[in-house]
Amino acid sequence: MGLADRQYAWEPERTNAVFGRLRFWSVNTWIIAINVAVFVIGAFWMRPGVPLLIGVDGPPGADVAREYFLPNGATASRAAVTTAGTKLMRDLVDPDTGQKVGRAFYTVQPPLEGWGHFSTATILAGQVWRFVTFQFLHANVMHLFFNMLGLYVFGPTVERYLGGQRYLAFYLVTGIFGGFLFLLLNLLGFIAYSMGISAVPGLLFHMTTTPLIGASAGVFGVIMACAKIEPDTVVQLIFPPIALKMRTFAYGFVALATINLLMGAKNAGGEAAHLGGAIAGYFFIRNSHLLRDFFDVFSDSRKPAKAGTARGGGGWGWLRGNGDSVEEVDRILAKVRTQGVASLNEKERRILARDTERLRGSGG
Repeated sequence: MGLADRQYAWEPERTNAVFGRLRFWSVNTWIIAINVAVFVIGAFWMRPGVPLLIGVDGPPGADVAREYFLPNGATASRAAVTTAGTKLMRDLVDPDTGQKVGRAFYTVQPPLEGWGHFSTATILAGQVWRFVTFQFLHANVMHLFFNMLGLYVFGPTVERYLGGQRYLAFYLVTGIFGGFLFLLLNLLGFIAYSMGISAVPGLLFHMTTTPLIGASAGVFGVIMACAKIEPDTVVQLIFPPIALKMRTFAYGFVALATINLLMGAKNAGGEAAHLGGAIAGYFFIRNSHLLRDFFDVFSDSRKPAKAGTARGGGGWGWLRGNGDSVEEVDRILAKVRTQGVASLNEKERRILARDTERLRGSGG
């Protein structure tokens, strides 16, 4: 039995059909819609861009001059400095002599990426909102398409299991852990490099300004959750055209990401985020009660939920023929909608089972 068995639990307000339908979109649908909307907005809102440091050719400790130059040596105009895609340079200056000792290289990011991407440097500067914002940014159409395809295919299974509120917390937490592992491996790589070590498998020797964007950490977390919820469900791959059990599919993806990270593949930073999301997904799908307090900044989840008022009940708490009140059944159904089936205790499961039998017996 589910909420769909109780029509009034899903029925939108008839006074506004459009907003009624939007109100009952699943959380997974909202996540996909927000990702697509952010991408579309970013595609058309190109200025003012944000210069991003991508490389340095000079000694450590040098000061960076304020003036930007174009690759041909001409002074960059304000328009050039704020136009996404522009390549720029700045002089590096010896702080003692004032002499030029090298150059720093920049590329201008689109504004949304500039303000929302994740990097070690921005987090060390205290910009902690980027743990969340990077999860809704994508580099191009294909990057967006494959991440949203993953959420579209695997997200509903996890949302049904966790419920809408905890699913949103799960998606954000796995993304946050993806960013955290990227941060940790990049910091360790930076420390190793400063000690004269040029390469260690698994560490990220990128510049601390290297940006991370994309929903794939959360997608990996969702896939790992599916491996726990429906391990034997068959997944049909497009390329190569083979069928795999969900568990094999998920762990195969994690193994591939691990190999790419250890070998220092081109997208090693992204693979670090994938692994962080997968590890968090593995843990939190087995400890989903920890997600309940994620949104306590807005409310106190430790307070018991208020019982709903059933239609026709008049608030009197009248009983079913089996002794269960309508209000109690409605409360449990509301709990399933917000927290998922996994949140129910044995008593609540028995009450739903009895109500299911009653409806079958009455033809309801």
